[in-house]
Amino acid sequence: MSDAFDQWVEWRCKPLGDRRSIPADLYGAVMSLPETDRSDRQRVNEAVRRHDTARREGRTIWLYLDDYENGESRTMGDPEWVKVFASGRAADAWLQDNDPQGVAWEYEVEGGPVEGSVWLCLPDPASRAIGEPDWIKLFASKERAQK
Repeated sequence: MSDAFDQWVEWRCKPLGDRRSIPADLYGAVMSLPETDRSDRQRVNEAVRRHDTARREGRTIWLYLDDYENGESRTMGDPEWVKVFASGRAADAWLQDNDPQGVAWEYEVEGGPVEGSVWLCLPDPASRAIGEPDWIKLFASKERAQK
């Protein structure tokens, strides 16, 4: 029986041209680790378990960055700059209808389960490194974000 680490390694080491994929949640959990930890079975499996728990507890959301329209750059504060989804399924449905080539990334929300609103903190407003673990910080409440 293969664990998350085995699935990750099999996908990472697949031959060029092999279109095999892995679930987005597995990829997201592993990519949240520093690169040196992605070769450590225990750390990879723990990261996947931690992300699964956060997802079950409603502490994750999916983000889609839409930072350009008709050649014009959008920035934080523009209502269309980022789309927030409660689940991967909701993100997939929206992407299928609106941007089939687009990608949404899962992020953990700090401070408890999401209840209505999410507060975003972008440490580097010029960064477009969506998918990187430190690109954005998300908080369940304004109070938690202010801390």
